[in-house]
Amino acid sequence: MATSKRDVMKGVVQIIALRQGFLGGMSPAWTGSGTVVDRSGIILTNCHVANPRAMGMSAPAADRLGIAITEASDQSPVLTYFAEVVVQVPQIDLAVLRIVSHVNGQKVSGLNLPAVPLGDSDSIDLGDTISIFGYPGIGGDTVTFTSGSVSGFTKEEGLNVRRAWIKTDATIAGGNSGGTAVNANGELIGIPTQAAAGAGITPVDARPVVDTNRDGRIDQRDTPMAVGGFINGLRPVNLAKALLQKAGVQVTAAERINLPITPVQPSSAEPAAPSLGQPMFTALVFSRAVSPDGRPIDPAAILPSGGQSLYATFEYAGMTNDMTWGSVWAVNNKKVSENQDRWDGGSRGRRTITLTSPRGLPDGAYHLVLTVGRQVMAEGEVTVGRRSEDADTEISGQVLDATSRSGIRDALVIALRPDVRLQDFLQQKRPDMAFASARTDASGRFVLDKQLPKGQAYGLIVVARGYRDLAIESALRLTANAPEQAQLGAIELQRG
Repeated sequence: MATSKRDVMKGVVQIIALRQGFLGGMSPAWTGSGTVVDRSGIILTNCHVANPRAMGMSAPAADRLGIAITEASDQSPVLTYFAEVVVQVPQIDLAVLRIVSHVNGQKVSGLNLPAVPLGDSDSIDLGDTISIFGYPGIGGDTVTFTSGSVSGFTKEEGLNVRRAWIKTDATIAGGNSGGTAVNANGELIGIPTQAAAGAGITPVDARPVVDTNRDGRIDQRDTPMAVGGFINGLRPVNLAKALLQKAGVQVTAAERINLPITPVQPSSAEPAAPSLGQPMFTALVFSRAVSPDGRPIDPAAILPSGGQSLYATFEYAGMTNDMTWGSVWAVNNKKVSENQDRWDGGSRGRRTITLTSPRGLPDGAYHLVLTVGRQVMAEGEVTVGRRSEDADTEISGQVLDATSRSGIRDALVIALRPDVRLQDFLQQKRPDMAFASARTDASGRFVLDKQLPKGQAYGLIVVARGYRDLAIESALRLTANAPEQAQLGAIELQRG
């Protein structure tokens, strides 16, 4: 029985690498995608997502690997668990994670998560349809679906297999790395790994233009985004079965690969248990929203302007009810809130506190200090909105025919105002709802007529005669440190 796209979607996760800051504050270092392949909490992903340092990449060590689960297609993933690397093979850029605890610090037991069934990557052939799920940096906050066809296969020196890579014309943007590629039956057959057809192949004109690791900067640590047409690469799932077998997953057949597969020693990401009576606050993260039970949604170091609430969540241990604890919020070094209260949350768990302004939180640098008695237990910083010294961003790109890959002339490209919802524009189509627009030239290229202010998200509309309209909510997300010029990936339209 085929697995539906909805069921596949439930097995897709976002992986958020968290770095420990000063006195307990944490901030995202990079993000990627993964697939739950066993209900007990086993996740398959890329090694460069799980541990980029093992790949020889310049990256800080992650103190925590957060797992944000997909609960609905129109909602942001919710940070729910922490995981650790159990097996990794940098040579083929694959790794296996195991969920070890809830975000409240409690060890997991008896998990029964939605999982994507393993397929046979040797069974697919040219022209077969592939569906890809993940969390690309240019896809907004929700899970993203793209599809394409099998374009071919590539060997790789040092691997004694016929299919070291699956070539596909499906779109794979940065952040989709480690995600989910399934066949028509909804079975996992590949892992989106790089924007190229295989090892040693350089993508055409790919550059970091979006803050994919959410550190507030656009630099070489961000995943390059494709701005030209080329064939993308998937690692066949059969290559990953030997890793999964090593991690304790039952597989039907494991590909023999001539590479060492060594289990990784358990990480030291979990904080040491405090001694009796010794309070500890850890894993302080900021987000623009939380789930009803207090799990962070979209934790980030820079949050968009215009919200009324700022959430801070943290783990605690060693607490005793009736202890005096407090919080102090400051904005741009000016104290705006201070609270002292009696603790009532028990000895161990996770807590959320909120800073709220009915008129909207002003842009600026927010600093939070948490105390127990007279001792500072944790503190952290987050930026809300764009910085006053930032210049706006010029957006350019190209609109292509999805079949012929040729440029589409005279297509209309519209960036909506940040406060305009896509659904409202589609219903009303008022010109004042657009912030910037452009018409494509003979080669399909365009430059928006206005630069877009940073720290905002803009809906995108693309219309061309003879083609299906393209409309994406919050497609253009510009962080506070976005470049002054950003070239989008190719925008492909289907004939209608």
